[in-house]
Amino acid sequence: MSTSSTVRSVAAQNVSAVDLVTAEIRRSILTGALPAGEQFSIRELARQLGVSHIPVREALRLLESQGLIVLSHTRSASVASLSIEDITAIYRLRLRIEPDLAARSVPLQTPDLLRQAEAALKRSRSAGPDLAWRAHCEFHERLIAPVATEWDLRIMHTLWRAAERYTLLVFDPTTIDQAERQRRYDRHAGLLRIAVAGNGPALEAALTAHLTFNEAEIEARIRRLAAPGSP
Repeated sequence: MSTSSTVRSVAAQNVSAVDLVTAEIRRSILTGALPAGEQFSIRELARQLGVSHIPVREALRLLESQGLIVLSHTRSASVASLSIEDITAIYRLRLRIEPDLAARSVPLQTPDLLRQAEAALKRSRSAGPDLAWRAHCEFHERLIAPVATEWDLRIMHTLWRAAERYTLLVFDPTTIDQAERQRRYDRHAGLLRIAVAGNGPALEAALTAHLTFNEAEIEARIRRLAAPGSP
């Protein structure tokens, strides 16, 4: 596969090479520039990124741990294919952990954390997918922040990153109209209202329903994509 028109050089940017390479490869995966299942040359990818193969390999190993990349024993890699089994496993873990943390966080929420959640929610309406997704994750993190341990956050960040490609497949903020963007905002605003009201059991139930709905939508979209004749 040639990546000449899909992956941008990061050579001139004054940030950690591994971080830059990781971010650019993730961008290419999430936008479909590096399609699922298609192999690409690590050497060619390094050339297009304008860096040596060392940060590319480190970035790919990190992305492999997040379920986005499959590394081969040769000097090639491929984007992990979309999988219903994969998304089912991700959401099974989220449903076991996230609603419980959110419910137990309610009595310990502070006005400052709730203001941060509200600010993140507003930013999640951005038309830019990167900003919208970061704000979306920040909103969910604020819901569990009061009781989440360092290990809870590590696990949740891993699950949120793993779910990102699937989430953007269905909820891509670059392809929706304003009415749909408002509906998505309203669903999350409902979670925030429950947290502000101090009702832990209600937040647990609402977040469970929210995640279950998203999982069902993603699975339905994967099945449509896998159907014969699907573009």
